[in-house]
Amino acid sequence: MKIHLIVVVILLSVFTAYAQRPTVLWLNIEGYISSGTVLYVEEGIASARGYSAVLITLNTLGGSADAMLRIVEAIQSSDVPVIGFVFPPGGKAMSAGTYILLATHFAAMAPGPLIGSAQPVAGGEPVTDSKVLNFFAEKMGTLAETHGRNREEAIRIVTENKNFNHQSALEAGLIEAVAGDVEGLLNAIDGRVVKTLDGEKILRLANAQLVRKEPGLTSSVVSMLSDPLVSSLLISLGILMLLFGLSSPGWGGEVIGGLMIVLGLVGQGLNINIAGAFLAFLGAALLLYELLSPGFGVIGASGIISLTVGIILLGGYSPAPVFVAQEWFASFQLTVIVIALFMAGFLGFLMFKSFKAQRKKPVEPELKFGRATEDMDSGKEGYVFVDGEYWKAKAVKPVKQNQRIKVVGKQGGFLLVEPEETT
Repeated sequence: MKIHLIVVVILLSVFTAYAQRPTVLWLNIEGYISSGTVLYVEEGIASARGYSAVLITLNTLGGSADAMLRIVEAIQSSDVPVIGFVFPPGGKAMSAGTYILLATHFAAMAPGPLIGSAQPVAGGEPVTDSKVLNFFAEKMGTLAETHGRNREEAIRIVTENKNFNHQSALEAGLIEAVAGDVEGLLNAIDGRVVKTLDGEKILRLANAQLVRKEPGLTSSVVSMLSDPLVSSLLISLGILMLLFGLSSPGWGGEVIGGLMIVLGLVGQGLNINIAGAFLAFLGAALLLYELLSPGFGVIGASGIISLTVGIILLGGYSPAPVFVAQEWFASFQLTVIVIALFMAGFLGFLMFKSFKAQRKKPVEPELKFGRATEDMDSGKEGYVFVDGEYWKAKAVKPVKQNQRIKVVGKQGGFLLVEPEETT
């Protein structure tokens, strides 16, 4: 009896310890920092209530200044402590990545990475305008000062493009810790105090459970479109396709070109809600047009693509609060994609059948006798019913409606007919 009681107490202790185990939401910023990255970070921080902390690992050469400022704002507005970690070893958090690192409540680096070189660039050249340069220098200095870091060295990262490795950054007071991996970092900073929007908080992160959050469909699509090379190519090719479509109507070039231009503009910063609504409306209109005016199916295919992309842009993120789970959005987007694929397959089948029918040459009737469907004088045109089908015909001799006729030849797509001789 005592043994059973001891076992129960041990199990309860283990369960209680596991239930009280701290959890950390892990976000990873890698590659070009864009509006897609903003969606990913904002969604992550917004869903972090109930977590002990948010960990943001950084491995980037930088990105859009507007995207960086929005991510910094999201971090500063977080009630949950946000930890910045330049990782993996040998990585980097240059330019915009350095701003994000210094905005976090606790900054750390793995051995080997670099931070710095944060002077703004426009058109491939460093910005020297004092208004712009002073703004970003002061922004970097304020971020460092807010969390008790070295303001002067932070400003030099902007004004002098100064760089730091893990050791020099720690000695300069720009970061608080160096760790080889994520688990080691969380254990090393257990018990440290950070200042958040909600006041000072103690980090209780020893043996914390990591919950990794991957980018959603919308943020992934927007990140891809936000690549400067991709967005520029989309706009350039879209203009060419638009000109081709306007000069050669009927092939859908103008629709495809317009779609590419809109997607390129999304990559350049166009509001995704506006773009998503426009593309969804355009897709529905194109599908309706295809149903009412069936043709080669190019318009219908463009409509399916436009509608699908529009719904993806609309369905992934909204700045307004909603009362549905994030899993609902994922299910919603998956359903849209499945339906779109089904519609695309069905439309492709119809296009194939239509093309095959148009390529098929009319088969002349083997049976040379039929029936006239109307009166036709000599040389007049009309219709006859031969071999189960209606044919355009021209009378060689006068025929009467419902009279038996004989096909005697063909001329320019018309059957030449005359009354059937009776014996």
